[in-house]
Amino acid sequence: MAGRGRVATWLDVTRLVSRTGRHVLTGVDRVELAWLRHLLTEGQPDTRFILRSTRGHLLLDHRGAECLLAILDGAPLPARADRLSQLVGKGSDPRHRVESALRPHALDRALPSGLRRLIARAAPAPLTYLNVGHSNLSLRTLGAYAAAPQARVAVLVHDLIPVLHPDLVAEDMPRRFAARLETIRLCADLVLCNSEATDDDLATYWRDRPDRPASVVAPLGVDLHPRGTGPRDPRHFVMLGTIEPRKNHAMMLDVWELLARDLPPERMPHLHIIGPTGWRVEALMRRLADHPLRGQFIHMHGPLSDAEVAAHLSRATALLFPSLAEGYGYPPIEAAVCGALPICSDLPVFRKTLGESAVYRSVTDAYPWSEIIKRHCLGIEILSVLPPPRITTWGEHHETVARALSGVA
Repeated sequence: MAGRGRVATWLDVTRLVSRTGRHVLTGVDRVELAWLRHLLTEGQPDTRFILRSTRGHLLLDHRGAECLLAILDGAPLPARADRLSQLVGKGSDPRHRVESALRPHALDRALPSGLRRLIARAAPAPLTYLNVGHSNLSLRTLGAYAAAPQARVAVLVHDLIPVLHPDLVAEDMPRRFAARLETIRLCADLVLCNSEATDDDLATYWRDRPDRPASVVAPLGVDLHPRGTGPRDPRHFVMLGTIEPRKNHAMMLDVWELLARDLPPERMPHLHIIGPTGWRVEALMRRLADHPLRGQFIHMHGPLSDAEVAAHLSRATALLFPSLAEGYGYPPIEAAVCGALPICSDLPVFRKTLGESAVYRSVTDAYPWSEIIKRHCLGIEILSVLPPPRITTWGEHHETVARALSGVA
Protein backbone atom coordinates (compact mmCIF):
# COMPACT_ATOMS: atom_id res chain seq x y z
CA MET A 1 0.00 0.00 0.00
CA ALA A 2 1.44 3.31 -1.04
CA GLY A 3 1.72 6.32 1.22
CA ARG A 4 3.14 7.16 4.63
CA GLY A 5 1.93 8.74 7.82
CA ARG A 6 -1.28 8.01 9.64
CA VAL A 7 -3.53 5.29 8.25
CA ALA A 8 -7.26 5.78 8.85
CA THR A 9 -9.30 2.86 10.17
CA TRP A 10 -12.61 1.87 8.59
CA LEU A 11 -14.41 -0.52 10.94
CA ASP A 12 -17.10 -2.73 9.43
CA VAL A 13 -20.16 -2.61 11.72
CA THR A 14 -22.47 -4.68 9.52
CA ARG A 15 -22.84 -7.45 12.08
CA LEU A 16 -23.86 -5.10 14.89
CA VAL A 17 -26.50 -3.45 12.71
CA SER A 18 -27.85 -6.85 11.69
CA ARG A 19 -28.08 -7.95 15.33
CA THR A 20 -30.13 -4.97 16.47
CA GLY A 21 -33.27 -6.05 18.27
CA ARG A 22 -31.85 -9.35 19.54
CA HIS A 23 -31.07 -7.86 22.99
CA VAL A 24 -28.37 -10.40 23.92
CA LEU A 25 -25.08 -10.27 22.01
CA THR A 26 -22.95 -13.27 21.10
CA GLY A 27 -19.20 -13.40 21.72
CA VAL A 28 -18.47 -12.32 18.13
CA ASP A 29 -20.95 -9.44 18.46
CA ARG A 30 -19.18 -8.28 21.59
CA VAL A 31 -15.82 -8.16 19.83
CA GLU A 32 -17.21 -5.86 17.14
CA LEU A 33 -18.85 -3.75 19.86
CA ALA A 34 -15.54 -3.49 21.76
CA TRP A 35 -13.86 -2.20 18.60
CA LEU A 36 -16.66 0.31 18.03
CA ARG A 37 -16.24 1.65 21.57
CA HIS A 38 -12.45 1.71 21.27
CA LEU A 39 -12.37 3.67 18.03
CA LEU A 40 -14.92 6.16 19.32
CA THR A 41 -12.88 6.64 22.50
CA GLU A 42 -9.66 6.99 20.50
CA GLY A 43 -11.30 9.92 18.77
CA GLN A 44 -9.28 10.01 15.55
CA PRO A 45 -11.18 12.34 13.20
CA ASP A 46 -10.48 10.26 10.08
CA THR A 47 -11.88 7.01 11.55
CA ARG A 48 -14.89 5.74 9.63
CA PHE A 49 -17.54 3.08 10.18
CA ILE A 50 -18.88 1.21 7.16
CA LEU A 51 -21.81 -1.14 6.86
CA ARG A 52 -23.54 -3.13 4.18
CA SER A 53 -27.14 -2.08 4.53
CA THR A 54 -30.20 -3.74 3.05
CA ARG A 55 -29.85 -1.34 0.09
CA GLY A 56 -26.11 -0.96 -0.33
CA HIS A 57 -23.40 0.66 1.77
CA LEU A 58 -23.41 3.45 4.36
CA LEU A 59 -20.28 5.30 5.49
CA LEU A 60 -20.49 6.87 8.95
CA ASP A 61 -18.28 9.23 10.91
CA HIS A 62 -18.18 9.52 14.71
CA ARG A 63 -21.67 11.02 14.92
CA GLY A 64 -23.18 8.11 13.03
CA ALA A 65 -21.20 5.59 15.09
CA GLU A 66 -22.33 7.27 18.31
CA CYS A 67 -25.92 6.96 17.10
CA LEU A 68 -25.39 3.23 16.52
CA LEU A 69 -23.76 2.80 19.92
CA ALA A 70 -26.65 4.59 21.62
CA ILE A 71 -29.10 2.21 19.94
CA LEU A 72 -27.04 -0.79 21.04
CA ASP A 73 -27.04 0.63 24.57
CA GLY A 74 -30.83 0.83 24.58
CA ALA A 75 -31.82 4.13 22.92
CA PRO A 76 -35.21 3.79 21.20
CA LEU A 77 -35.41 3.10 17.49
CA PRO A 78 -37.76 4.98 15.19
CA ALA A 79 -41.24 3.53 15.50
CA ARG A 80 -41.20 2.80 11.77
CA ALA A 81 -38.48 2.57 9.15
CA ASP A 82 -38.42 5.03 6.24
CA ARG A 83 -41.01 5.05 3.48
CA LEU A 84 -39.12 2.76 1.10
CA SER A 85 -38.81 0.09 3.79
CA GLN A 86 -42.51 0.47 4.52
CA LEU A 87 -43.35 0.03 0.84
CA VAL A 88 -41.59 -3.35 0.79
CA GLY A 89 -43.28 -4.45 4.01
CA LYS A 90 -40.25 -3.92 6.29
CA GLY A 91 -41.39 -0.87 8.20
CA SER A 92 -41.35 -2.63 11.57
CA ASP A 93 -38.20 -4.70 10.96
CA PRO A 94 -35.51 -3.76 13.54
CA ARG A 95 -32.68 -3.75 11.00
CA HIS A 96 -34.57 -1.46 8.64
CA ARG A 97 -35.43 0.82 11.56
CA VAL A 98 -31.80 1.14 12.71
CA GLU A 99 -30.68 1.80 9.14
CA SER A 100 -33.32 4.54 8.93
CA ALA A 101 -31.85 6.07 12.10
CA LEU A 102 -28.32 5.94 10.67
CA ARG A 103 -28.93 7.22 7.12
CA PRO A 104 -29.19 10.91 8.13
CA HIS A 105 -25.69 10.58 9.60
CA ALA A 106 -24.12 8.98 6.51
CA LEU A 107 -21.15 10.79 5.01
CA ASP A 108 -21.63 8.83 1.82
CA ARG A 109 -23.62 5.90 0.52
CA ALA A 110 -23.54 3.56 -2.43
CA LEU A 111 -25.55 0.86 -4.10
CA PRO A 112 -24.17 -2.69 -3.71
CA SER A 113 -22.15 -2.32 -6.92
CA GLY A 114 -20.77 1.11 -5.98
CA LEU A 115 -18.43 0.34 -3.09
CA ARG A 116 -15.23 0.89 -5.12
CA ARG A 117 -16.39 4.34 -6.12
CA LEU A 118 -17.35 5.17 -2.54
CA ILE A 119 -13.85 4.19 -1.34
CA ALA A 120 -12.24 6.32 -4.03
CA ARG A 121 -14.41 9.34 -3.15
CA ALA A 122 -14.04 9.09 0.61
CA ALA A 123 -10.47 7.92 1.09
CA PRO A 124 -7.75 9.44 -1.07
CA ALA A 125 -5.35 8.82 1.86
CA PRO A 126 -4.27 5.40 3.23
CA LEU A 127 -6.88 3.37 5.10
CA THR A 128 -7.23 0.01 6.83
CA TYR A 129 -10.52 -1.81 6.36
CA LEU A 130 -11.02 -3.79 9.58
CA ASN A 131 -13.58 -6.61 9.75
CA VAL A 132 -13.84 -8.37 13.12
CA GLY A 133 -17.37 -9.79 12.91
CA HIS A 134 -17.34 -12.77 10.49
CA SER A 135 -19.92 -10.83 8.43
CA ASN A 136 -19.80 -9.07 5.08
CA LEU A 137 -16.87 -11.20 3.93
CA SER A 138 -17.98 -11.41 0.32
CA LEU A 139 -15.65 -11.12 -2.65
CA ARG A 140 -17.58 -8.04 -3.77
CA THR A 141 -16.81 -6.27 -0.46
CA LEU A 142 -13.27 -7.41 0.30
CA GLY A 143 -12.36 -7.28 -3.38
CA ALA A 144 -13.32 -3.61 -3.53
CA TYR A 145 -10.86 -2.75 -0.76
CA ALA A 146 -8.16 -5.05 -2.11
CA ALA A 147 -8.41 -3.29 -5.48
CA ALA A 148 -7.96 0.17 -3.94
CA PRO A 149 -4.25 1.12 -3.99
CA GLN A 150 -4.63 3.20 -0.81
CA ALA A 151 -6.30 0.41 1.20
CA ARG A 152 -5.22 -2.63 3.14
CA VAL A 153 -7.51 -5.32 4.54
CA ALA A 154 -7.39 -6.86 8.03
CA VAL A 155 -9.85 -9.60 9.04
CA LEU A 156 -10.31 -11.30 12.41
CA VAL A 157 -10.98 -15.05 12.18
CA HIS A 158 -12.69 -16.38 15.31
CA ASP A 159 -12.62 -20.09 14.45
CA LEU A 160 -12.71 -22.61 11.60
CA ILE A 161 -15.43 -24.78 13.13
CA PRO A 162 -17.76 -24.76 10.08
CA VAL A 163 -15.09 -26.31 7.83
CA LEU A 164 -13.36 -28.49 10.44
CA HIS A 165 -16.54 -29.79 12.09
CA PRO A 166 -19.28 -29.58 9.44
CA ASP A 167 -21.47 -31.99 11.39
CA LEU A 168 -21.79 -29.47 14.23
CA VAL A 169 -23.15 -26.50 12.28
CA ALA A 170 -26.11 -25.55 10.11
CA GLU A 171 -26.32 -27.54 6.88
CA ASP A 172 -25.22 -24.84 4.43
CA MET A 173 -22.65 -23.20 6.69
CA PRO A 174 -19.54 -25.28 5.68
CA ARG A 175 -19.86 -24.30 2.02
CA ARG A 176 -20.52 -20.63 2.79
CA PHE A 177 -17.73 -20.41 5.36
CA ALA A 178 -15.22 -22.07 3.02
CA ALA A 179 -16.04 -19.35 0.47
CA ARG A 180 -15.41 -16.69 3.11
CA LEU A 181 -12.03 -18.18 3.97
CA GLU A 182 -11.05 -18.25 0.31
CA THR A 183 -12.06 -14.60 -0.05
CA ILE A 184 -9.97 -13.73 3.01
CA ARG A 185 -7.00 -15.58 1.54
CA LEU A 186 -7.30 -13.73 -1.75
CA CYS A 187 -7.98 -10.24 -0.39
CA ALA A 188 -6.60 -9.81 3.12
CA ASP A 189 -3.24 -8.27 3.92
CA LEU A 190 -3.41 -9.45 7.53
CA VAL A 191 -5.43 -12.11 9.35
CA LEU A 192 -5.98 -11.64 13.07
CA CYS A 193 -6.56 -14.85 15.04
CA ASN A 194 -8.17 -14.81 18.45
CA SER A 195 -6.06 -17.71 19.76
CA GLU A 196 -3.07 -19.85 18.92
CA ALA A 197 -5.49 -22.72 18.32
CA THR A 198 -7.29 -20.73 15.60
CA ASP A 199 -3.96 -19.66 14.10
CA ASP A 200 -2.79 -23.28 14.00
CA ASP A 201 -6.07 -24.42 12.44
CA LEU A 202 -5.81 -21.73 9.77
CA ALA A 203 -2.18 -22.61 8.97
CA THR A 204 -3.20 -26.26 8.57
CA TYR A 205 -6.21 -25.39 6.45
CA TRP A 206 -4.06 -23.24 4.13
CA ARG A 207 -0.99 -25.48 4.25
CA ASP A 208 -1.13 -26.15 0.50
CA ARG A 209 -1.60 -22.46 -0.35
CA PRO A 210 1.71 -20.60 -0.11
CA ASP A 211 0.02 -17.39 -1.33
CA ARG A 212 -1.71 -16.69 1.97
CA PRO A 213 -1.75 -13.50 4.03
CA ALA A 214 0.29 -12.93 7.15
CA SER A 215 -1.39 -13.75 10.45
CA VAL A 216 -0.98 -12.72 14.07
CA VAL A 217 -2.50 -13.99 17.30
CA ALA A 218 -4.43 -11.22 19.08
CA PRO A 219 -6.19 -12.72 22.14
CA LEU A 220 -9.54 -11.12 22.83
CA GLY A 221 -10.25 -8.85 25.76
CA VAL A 222 -12.57 -9.90 28.55
CA ASP A 223 -15.29 -7.70 30.01
CA LEU A 224 -14.72 -7.92 33.75
CA HIS A 225 -17.70 -8.24 36.07
CA PRO A 226 -17.44 -7.82 39.86
CA ARG A 227 -16.53 -11.06 41.56
CA GLY A 228 -19.35 -12.35 43.70
CA THR A 229 -18.82 -11.95 47.46
CA GLY A 230 -21.89 -13.79 48.72
CA PRO A 231 -22.14 -17.49 49.55
CA ARG A 232 -22.06 -19.95 46.68
CA ASP A 233 -24.73 -22.55 46.29
CA PRO A 234 -23.06 -25.98 46.12
CA ARG A 235 -26.00 -27.27 44.05
CA HIS A 236 -26.01 -24.44 41.47
CA PHE A 237 -24.36 -25.32 38.12
CA VAL A 238 -24.54 -23.37 34.87
CA MET A 239 -24.25 -24.12 31.17
CA LEU A 240 -23.84 -20.98 29.07
CA GLY A 241 -24.04 -20.60 25.29
CA THR A 242 -26.21 -21.20 22.27
CA ILE A 243 -27.97 -24.56 22.37
CA GLU A 244 -26.39 -26.34 19.41
CA PRO A 245 -24.67 -29.72 18.87
CA ARG A 246 -21.20 -28.25 19.40
CA LYS A 247 -21.98 -27.24 22.99
CA ASN A 248 -22.76 -30.86 23.94
CA HIS A 249 -25.88 -30.28 26.01
CA ALA A 250 -26.97 -33.85 25.26
CA MET A 251 -24.08 -35.29 27.27
CA MET A 252 -24.91 -33.03 30.20
CA LEU A 253 -28.44 -34.44 30.23
CA ASP A 254 -26.81 -37.87 30.46
CA VAL A 255 -24.79 -36.56 33.42
CA TRP A 256 -27.90 -35.34 35.25
CA GLU A 257 -29.59 -38.68 34.70
CA LEU A 258 -26.60 -40.41 36.31
CA LEU A 259 -26.75 -37.99 39.22
CA ALA A 260 -30.50 -38.56 39.69
CA ARG A 261 -29.82 -42.30 39.85
CA ASP A 262 -27.19 -41.88 42.60
CA LEU A 263 -28.42 -38.96 44.71
CA PRO A 264 -31.54 -38.35 46.80
CA PRO A 265 -33.65 -35.35 45.72
CA GLU A 266 -32.45 -33.18 48.62
CA ARG A 267 -28.85 -33.58 47.41
CA MET A 268 -29.46 -33.22 43.69
CA PRO A 269 -27.68 -30.35 41.92
CA HIS A 270 -29.57 -27.91 39.71
CA LEU A 271 -28.49 -27.38 36.10
CA HIS A 272 -29.27 -23.90 34.75
CA ILE A 273 -29.09 -23.81 30.94
CA ILE A 274 -28.65 -20.25 29.65
CA GLY A 275 -28.63 -19.30 25.99
CA PRO A 276 -30.71 -19.08 22.82
CA THR A 277 -31.77 -22.08 20.78
CA GLY A 278 -29.58 -22.65 17.73
CA TRP A 279 -29.66 -25.15 14.89
CA ARG A 280 -29.82 -28.92 14.44
CA VAL A 281 -31.20 -29.44 17.94
CA GLU A 282 -34.69 -30.73 17.21
CA ALA A 283 -34.07 -34.10 18.89
CA LEU A 284 -32.39 -32.44 21.87
CA MET A 285 -35.25 -29.99 22.35
CA ARG A 286 -37.78 -32.83 22.21
CA ARG A 287 -35.76 -34.67 24.84
CA LEU A 288 -35.66 -31.56 27.01
CA ALA A 289 -39.37 -30.88 26.59
CA ASP A 290 -40.26 -34.33 27.91
CA HIS A 291 -37.42 -34.73 30.42
CA PRO A 292 -38.63 -35.79 33.89
CA LEU A 293 -35.97 -33.58 35.55
CA ARG A 294 -36.96 -30.41 33.71
CA GLY A 295 -38.43 -27.80 36.01
CA GLN A 296 -37.18 -29.73 39.02
CA PHE A 297 -33.41 -30.04 38.60
CA ILE A 298 -32.92 -28.86 34.99
CA HIS A 299 -33.92 -25.26 34.31
CA MET A 300 -34.15 -23.59 30.88
CA HIS A 301 -33.62 -19.82 31.00
CA GLY A 302 -33.17 -18.86 27.34
CA PRO A 303 -30.89 -15.89 26.59
CA LEU A 304 -30.20 -13.62 29.58
CA SER A 305 -28.61 -10.20 29.91
CA ASP A 306 -24.96 -9.84 30.90
CA ALA A 307 -26.02 -8.76 34.40
CA GLU A 308 -28.26 -11.80 34.82
CA VAL A 309 -25.51 -14.13 33.58
CA ALA A 310 -23.03 -12.54 35.99
CA ALA A 311 -25.51 -13.04 38.84
CA HIS A 312 -25.74 -16.76 38.03
CA LEU A 313 -21.96 -17.15 37.79
CA SER A 314 -21.46 -15.24 41.04
CA ARG A 315 -23.46 -17.79 43.03
CA ALA A 316 -22.75 -20.94 41.00
CA THR A 317 -20.31 -23.58 42.15
CA ALA A 318 -19.18 -24.24 38.58
CA LEU A 319 -19.70 -23.50 34.92
CA LEU A 320 -19.99 -26.68 32.88
CA PHE A 321 -18.57 -26.28 29.37
CA PRO A 322 -18.30 -29.66 27.61
CA SER A 323 -17.95 -28.07 24.17
CA LEU A 324 -16.76 -30.25 21.30
CA ALA A 325 -14.93 -27.42 19.51
CA GLU A 326 -14.08 -23.76 20.25
CA GLY A 327 -12.05 -20.98 18.72
CA TYR A 328 -11.73 -19.02 21.96
CA GLY A 329 -14.52 -19.71 24.45
CA TYR A 330 -15.55 -16.71 26.51
CA PRO A 331 -17.81 -18.38 29.13
CA PRO A 332 -15.15 -20.40 31.03
CA ILE A 333 -12.90 -17.33 31.29
CA GLU A 334 -15.78 -15.18 32.50
CA ALA A 335 -16.78 -17.88 34.99
CA ALA A 336 -13.28 -17.95 36.45
CA VAL A 337 -13.31 -14.16 36.75
CA CYS A 338 -16.66 -14.36 38.59
CA GLY A 339 -15.29 -16.99 40.95
CA ALA A 340 -17.09 -20.04 39.56
CA LEU A 341 -15.05 -23.13 38.79
CA PRO A 342 -14.76 -23.76 35.02
CA ILE A 343 -15.14 -27.47 34.27
CA CYS A 344 -14.30 -27.76 30.59
CA SER A 345 -13.75 -30.20 27.81
CA ASP A 346 -10.09 -30.93 27.33
CA LEU A 347 -9.45 -28.76 24.26
CA PRO A 348 -6.08 -27.14 23.40
CA VAL A 349 -7.63 -23.68 23.30
CA PHE A 350 -8.77 -23.97 26.93
CA ARG A 351 -5.39 -25.29 28.03
CA LYS A 352 -3.91 -22.11 26.53
CA THR A 353 -6.46 -19.52 27.68
CA LEU A 354 -7.19 -21.01 31.13
CA GLY A 355 -4.18 -23.19 31.91
CA GLU A 356 -4.39 -24.38 35.52
CA SER A 357 -7.44 -22.19 36.21
CA ALA A 358 -9.90 -24.88 35.11
CA VAL A 359 -10.70 -28.57 35.55
CA TYR A 360 -10.73 -30.64 32.37
CA ARG A 361 -12.77 -33.69 31.44
CA SER A 362 -13.21 -35.80 28.32
CA VAL A 363 -16.24 -35.06 26.15
CA THR A 364 -16.83 -38.74 25.37
CA ASP A 365 -17.69 -40.03 28.85
CA ALA A 366 -20.44 -38.65 31.10
CA TYR A 367 -19.31 -40.56 34.20
CA PRO A 368 -16.25 -38.40 35.12
CA TRP A 369 -18.42 -35.30 34.81
CA SER A 370 -21.05 -36.74 37.11
CA GLU A 371 -18.43 -37.70 39.67
CA ILE A 372 -16.79 -34.27 39.93
CA ILE A 373 -20.21 -32.56 40.10
CA LYS A 374 -21.27 -35.02 42.80
CA ARG A 375 -18.15 -34.32 44.87
CA HIS A 376 -18.77 -30.59 44.76
CA CYS A 377 -22.47 -30.64 45.56
CA LEU A 378 -21.93 -33.14 48.42
CA GLY A 379 -19.18 -31.00 49.93
CA ILE A 380 -16.48 -33.62 49.41
CA GLU A 381 -14.54 -31.21 47.20
CA ILE A 382 -15.42 -27.55 47.65
CA LEU A 383 -14.53 -25.33 44.71
CA SER A 384 -11.00 -26.39 43.89
CA VAL A 385 -8.48 -23.72 44.81
CA LEU A 386 -7.06 -22.82 41.41
CA PRO A 387 -4.99 -19.83 40.34
CA PRO A 388 -6.87 -17.03 38.58
CA PRO A 389 -6.56 -17.01 34.78
CA ARG A 390 -4.33 -14.57 32.97
CA ILE A 391 -6.87 -12.15 31.53
CA THR A 392 -6.18 -10.22 28.34
CA THR A 393 -7.54 -6.69 28.50
CA TRP A 394 -9.14 -4.98 25.53
CA GLY A 395 -6.32 -2.46 25.64
CA GLU A 396 -3.78 -5.25 25.15
CA HIS A 397 -5.81 -6.69 22.29
CA HIS A 398 -6.02 -3.33 20.52
CA GLU A 399 -2.29 -2.71 21.03
CA THR A 400 -1.44 -6.12 19.55
CA VAL A 401 -3.53 -5.37 16.47
CA ALA A 402 -2.02 -1.87 16.11
CA ARG A 403 1.51 -3.30 16.23
CA ALA A 404 0.64 -5.96 13.66
CA LEU A 405 -0.93 -3.40 11.32
CA SER A 406 2.10 -1.13 11.60
CA GLY A 407 4.20 -3.93 10.13
CA VAL A 408 1.92 -4.49 7.11
CA ALA A 409 3.06 -2.56 4.08
